[in-house]
Amino acid sequence: MNEGAVKTACDGGIETFVIVHDQEVLLACEREGRFAGLPSYRYLFVGPRDVSSLTERENVIVARELPDNIEAYPNLLSFTGWYAVARNRLCRSPRVTLLEYDVRLAPDFFPRNLSLLSGRRSVVGYVPFPLSDPLYLHATPWLIPALRSAHGVDVAQLVQSHLDAGGADQWTATTNASMATADLEEFVAWFVPASRFFRHDPIGAHVHERAVPVFCLLKGLENLLLPDVLKHRQARSHGIRGRSRAEAQKEAEGRG
Repeated sequence: MNEGAVKTACDGGIETFVIVHDQEVLLACEREGRFAGLPSYRYLFVGPRDVSSLTERENVIVARELPDNIEAYPNLLSFTGWYAVARNRLCRSPRVTLLEYDVRLAPDFFPRNLSLLSGRRSVVGYVPFPLSDPLYLHATPWLIPALRSAHGVDVAQLVQSHLDAGGADQWTATTNASMATADLEEFVAWFVPASRFFRHDPIGAHVHERAVPVFCLLKGLENLLLPDVLKHRQARSHGIRGRSRAEAQKEAEGRG
């Protein structure tokens, strides 16, 4: 299954991977043609669940069957998919899109996405959220200490300096994103040391999406927003929740 999938041709200079953890969900996506508007895409199946109904599908890659995988750490959620793509060099295109299964795409998603990525170093996201909101820094207790321990980064100071300099108060929330394949590989290499501090904790799952704008600021990438082309249902079938807004506000005020 995986060998045939890895050889699937990409289209238009960008390749799409849809991260999914349940074969019935995957089959439902195919029946309804959820991703039919994309020129090409492959599913990346993460987690330990049954894949017996998928063995004849060449557009399915099972992460746990890849030579390099971190499926032993289920709390990392979609990052295990990003890791699988980057470390196994699954993307044969210069640009890559990583989607979660529970999204709805506008008919013009692909051309607008490709247009925004072309000719610039950027990470494109689709769901706007303010960096200044306490839920960015404090919805998980791990973002600030993990990046400080792994890379010596003061995340709060970095973000505040960005805002003070007139930078966009914008974070493209969720782990649906597009970028250069080389930048994905660099992000994964950068994030892995930080992930070791929280991969045992379910609430650590929320660090991944919050680390993307930090990476962009450190590496000089634009963190761009492409609105109105993707809606994320956020089914949360994994059952993991971050801190509430009230809890995040307390932490921001030093009362947490």
